[in-house]
Parts: sequence; C-alpha cells; structure tokens
Amino acid sequence: MNNYFAVGLGLIEHLKAKQSEWGVKTVATVASISKINKNITPAIYVVNTANNPVDIAKHIDSRDMQQWTVIVAVSEQSSQTDTTALMQASGELISKVINHVQGFEVDDYHDPLQRTNTSGRPEYVSTFALYPFTFSTKFQP
Repeated sequence: MNNYFAVGLGLIEHLKAKQSEWGVKTVATVASISKINKNITPAIYVVNTANNPVDIAKHIDSRDMQQWTVIVAVSEQSSQTDTTALMQASGELISKVINHVQGFEVDDYHDPLQRTNTSGRPEYVSTFALYPFTFSTKFQP
C-alpha cells in the first residue's frame, strides 16, 4: 500500500473488527486528543503522534518511523472523586486493545507495531478518563 498513513488507516479497521465484541461505541481518529468527544464512551481513538526519519549514527536512514497513539476513552458516573471506578470500567478493555494492537502488521511494507514508552499520562476529567498507549512502526515511504 503506497499511502503514507496506511498504518493508521489499517489500525482503525483492525480495531473496528473488534468494536461490537468489546462493546465499544465508536472507533475513530481525531486531529488531537483535545478533540475527543467525551459524550461517547467507551470509545477508541487512533491519533498520529509522530512522523520522523530514522536517525542512525548521525545520519538519516531512508526509512521513516511513525507513532500511533491509541486512546481508550471511558466514563463512569460513580468516579467523580475516586478514579477506582474508571480503572474498573476500563481495565479489561485496555488489556484487549494493547494485545490486539501489539505486533499488528498492516502490510509487508511496514514493520509490526511495537508499544513504546512515550504514551503520556492518563487524563481524568470528573467522570471521564483517557488512557493513551503509543505504538511505533518503521517503513520505506
């Protein structure tokens, strides 16, 4: 596939294949995490968070590295002052998402997705939480 964003598009479809089984209301993409609709949960969002050439020993490789952040959005009315309910509501779904995405290979041109340590922190707003998990791949553009 000769589309620079093939991994993101394939990742959305890969997650949509599990949407009804997991009870997720939407699988979509947004331009930034701040654009996530807090009224539709549980939801999964795929956001492109990095596009960089691979830096090898002070020179640029011909391959690019992309990072895709998968955000699990959940809400729980009983969690206004304690995030325990949010963790209970999201824990199983998060495990399923991580295991479904880790190692996903959209095609022969892209390396399998590998989880990174650059996901960022969960965000909590009253009864709503966003849990980000970032995965990277390398490919020849």
